[in-house]
Amino acid sequence: MKSRSITRFHLLSSFVLLVAFAACNKAEQAKRDQGTDPIENSSNTSTPLLIGNNQCANAPNYGDSIIYLQPATGQYFVSPVNNIGIKGTYLAWPEGLVINSATGAINVSRSETGVRYLVGFVKEGTQDTCVSQLILGGITYADHIYVIGNNDTLAKPVFNANPLLAPVCDASDDNDYPGNNGNGNNKCSFDNNAPGSKANDQALRVRTLSGIINLKRSLADGLFGPNPRNGMSKVINVSYTLNDNSNKAQQQLTIKVMYYDKVSSIPANLQSEVQNKSANLMSFTIVSYKPRPPLLIIAGYAN
Repeated sequence: MKSRSITRFHLLSSFVLLVAFAACNKAEQAKRDQGTDPIENSSNTSTPLLIGNNQCANAPNYGDSIIYLQPATGQYFVSPVNNIGIKGTYLAWPEGLVINSATGAINVSRSETGVRYLVGFVKEGTQDTCVSQLILGGITYADHIYVIGNNDTLAKPVFNANPLLAPVCDASDDNDYPGNNGNGNNKCSFDNNAPGSKANDQALRVRTLSGIINLKRSLADGLFGPNPRNGMSKVINVSYTLNDNSNKAQQQLTIKVMYYDKVSSIPANLQSEVQNKSANLMSFTIVSYKPRPPLLIIAGYAN
């Protein structure tokens, strides 16, 4: 499925107050971008003015709507196949896409994969932003509050930013951990770093075939020690390979896990954040904030 300009005006509904601000500051943002090393520029956190014209010839086109990291000796880049010789400024959101503001080249190796992005191009001499949607293939987990007392214990990976996609990996049970000689299979391999640097070494029980995380067992096995306290958290890296169009390129995902004894102990603003981020993922909404790392909250009981 080829890249196409985004015509969904509902993407702007959450940011209507930002549009005027972004439009006024677009030229200034371009000046700042040109004053830095463009390869180091990560995504713009404000939302620029979109144009709802599906015939916009300058909407960035990367040859496909899903780009996959590839095995490479160095870093892996992809560039737009259009706008050759046309001067302008590239930008992207949400935060996490490392893009060259002058050429549109994306450093996939350094970008957050498993995320849905918008990539824009502002042609020199104009103030309009031609926009295309782009997905970097990979996995994520939905932000969620897991209530152990309600038997809500398993965090399942989401593939290619689409929670409706069927898993590309084989199912596995609670015996599938590195400590039980689990090491994935030809389809998928999760937590495949060297011993001592695995997520399972920190008691985050990631199954090696399916990528499913058993949060109840993680808690029981000491993820937060023998006496977990409200608000305790860990940030843990999970490595993985997928036998899809990424050709088993080694990928990493950082996950944040938190603990509370019950849902009612979780601050209201944090509950709202988790609910909003989960709803955005389920509705394919592209946001202006950084969606990573996914936040998995373990709560013992509801009340």
